[in-house]
Amino acid sequence: MKIDLGLIGSSAAVCGPAAAWAERAGFDGVWASESVTDAFLQSQAALMATSGTTVGTAIAVAFARNPMSTAYLGWDLAALSGGRFVMGLGTQVRAHVERRFSMPWGSPVARMRDFLTALDAIWSAWRTGTKLNYEGPYYRHTLMSPVFTPDRHELPIPVMIAAVGDRMTELGGELCDGLILHGVTTAAYLDEVTLPALERGLAAASRDRSRVSLYCPIFMVMGDTEEQFEAMKRKTREQIAFYASTPAYRRVLASVGYEELQPELRELSRAGEWTRMGDLIDDTLLGHIAVLGRPEEMPKLCAERFGGRLDRISSYYPWPVEDDRLSDILRGFADEGKREVAR
Repeated sequence: MKIDLGLIGSSAAVCGPAAAWAERAGFDGVWASESVTDAFLQSQAALMATSGTTVGTAIAVAFARNPMSTAYLGWDLAALSGGRFVMGLGTQVRAHVERRFSMPWGSPVARMRDFLTALDAIWSAWRTGTKLNYEGPYYRHTLMSPVFTPDRHELPIPVMIAAVGDRMTELGGELCDGLILHGVTTAAYLDEVTLPALERGLAAASRDRSRVSLYCPIFMVMGDTEEQFEAMKRKTREQIAFYASTPAYRRVLASVGYEELQPELRELSRAGEWTRMGDLIDDTLLGHIAVLGRPEEMPKLCAERFGGRLDRISSYYPWPVEDDRLSDILRGFADEGKREVAR
């Protein structure tokens, strides 16, 4: 299990220095998120500031773009980095796609399948020089003049998609190089929903599990003092409650017996009762979703819960430790990984 750094909420201006620091510290990869700026711009800055670290988007909003514009971005970032770039795509939700990005919405799994297939057709045309002639249910790309064809390269462009439900997870197993999971998950949900759906997708395409990497930002609740620990628990309760108010996470809650909590959280969110929402995330539910302990305990605790389930993880929150101490902790993740391989 590799340990990455999530550049959550960062602007492109700070991603370069943050990624360079992450590489020096010993993180295996960094992930740019799309909230206040473009994830591809952040990735470019991170790639230019590093030499060996994997850099990916987690996620870039697919439906805010089209396959052609996205193909150009992935192609160029792969060339810039020598193949270190990973394209992570997600659907976002209907309200944001329609009202924030003013783009069409509908049948997200089918649309994502078409988007991925179109990407593959475009990249294949650039690699082989064959005529581009893609016509799908949502996207159509049938024009590619030499003047608009980028310089050929054979560098890999791994594509991952964000998935919570089983149908999107199956799609990732069938077509993608990886899945980006949400931090609001449980070991039970992974075992009962995510991993079986992944296997169904792999089987549909006659692919092996080793072909797909599973990445998840984990709610690591850390502290050296009781005061720090309680403050992080409070913050995490409210963040989990915010996400869990969305109907997509009802099945996650159901995996540990909290299904009926979701409608209650949804009603409170509509009323803006954020503090009350956090109060409903009790210690048992918190413990199912978050990993709680001192920073030095995280490698062992994460390996115990996610070893054999996930391939890459990060901490949802920044690490609350100095650089020398962090480097020792990151080596602990590497050591746990070696023990997992040995087993």
